[in-house]
Amino acid sequence: MSLTRRAAVPADAAALAEVYEAYDVPELGQVEMELPDIESMLALDGSDRLAVEADGRLVGYADVGRSGEVETVVDPAYDGARDLHRELLTWVVERATERRLGRIEHFAGPDPQRAGALLASAGFVHVRTIWRMARPLSGDLPEPVWPDGVRLRAFERDRDARDVWQVVMTSFAGAYGSHQRPFDEWSLLALGEGHDVVCARQDDALIGVATTAVRVGVGHVGQLGVLPEHRGRGLARALLHECFRRDAAAGLATTTLTVDGENDTARRLYESVGMTAEREYRRWERDV
Repeated sequence: MSLTRRAAVPADAAALAEVYEAYDVPELGQVEMELPDIESMLALDGSDRLAVEADGRLVGYADVGRSGEVETVVDPAYDGARDLHRELLTWVVERATERRLGRIEHFAGPDPQRAGALLASAGFVHVRTIWRMARPLSGDLPEPVWPDGVRLRAFERDRDARDVWQVVMTSFAGAYGSHQRPFDEWSLLALGEGHDVVCARQDDALIGVATTAVRVGVGHVGQLGVLPEHRGRGLARALLHECFRRDAAAGLATTTLTVDGENDTARRLYESVGMTAEREYRRWERDV
């Protein structure tokens, strides 16, 4: 079978979505990258992307982002999938080295015999566990209790997007695994098709946000951020309760989010509002 290696382009999105689905389900337990996510990824500036075709059919993909985030996915039905995956890992390490990125990161599922084994052989080390947490939306849901002086305002992209970005970047500055992204890049990823934002304001200043979307048929909180000077007032809890109520009103059965396994403060908050860990992801890193 003849393999063709070329730069990936936006027109590959639909075919790549099929590769991700075939890869994600056995590796991560469910589809993680849906078509809008892939379209946004392929539209980002500053990434090196490699597509691999077998007799004209897309079977593998690799991506090296400017923040050190790397992706490698291979259709497991392709004969020789593991050898191709090793090749793609070699490619991302070489490209990252050429770009002097310093350190790169790659996510995988918890099964050490799947991608984890290939990552280990390519010099990556499992450094962190990330948990997908979920909250069923059946029964009565608590009303959000907003701190004194805090009010909600409906999100309007043209008016609010940059303020939301500033709150998110400020809230996550210095947090493990977070990336300070320029506005255009962040908005492409966080405010794409079907996304919304819960905006909490005080004295007309945005002080807390929750970016939301429907992912794999459930509600998902992408980023929950509160400015440091407004923490400890119960605002994050109120934002979560508002997300739950909006998802339930939209007919969704569950709300999810992800949390760093070593962020005990955040995890205790999520558990206190009824969320439980349902899925494990592993973050692998290596120096280049």
